[in-house]
Amino acid sequence: MIGIGIIIYFIIIHPLNWGTSEELGNGFIITSDKSLLYKKDNREYFVLPFGVTKYSYNSKWIIACTKGYYIKRNSKNKKDNISLTNYWIIDKECPIHYNEQDSITLYIDGYAYPIITNGLIGPMDSLSFIKFIKKNNIPLTLN
Repeated sequence: MIGIGIIIYFIIIHPLNWGTSEELGNGFIITSDKSLLYKKDNREYFVLPFGVTKYSYNSKWIIACTKGYYIKRNSKNKKDNISLTNYWIIDKECPIHYNEQDSITLYIDGYAYPIITNGLIGPMDSLSFIKFIKKNNIPLTLN
């Protein structure tokens, strides 16, 4: 009987959750593939492309952790810190407008992703992340 319930869940109920997203406020959404996007006028822009493993948010801030891929902010800068675990903070009150000056190319495993940087702080290691949260009195934690 339990086996039938599990089969029904994976055949009928689980696929209904594919493609769902969670609204984080101010146009930010987290998708089912764990990408953090900014949505405006039926267009979506990457903020953090896939791999968001933990996140928390309130009316002003989003904090997030990404894991599983290497990140470099600039393909030419050899001094960028490369890590499989990165921490990010997004100030949701920062005005968002997508243009070349306010975006960067994030290189992940050799692929380039243009992302919006308005209000984006990171990537950071865990110590820098904790220090920034304390300094700015951000009342959020990653669980």
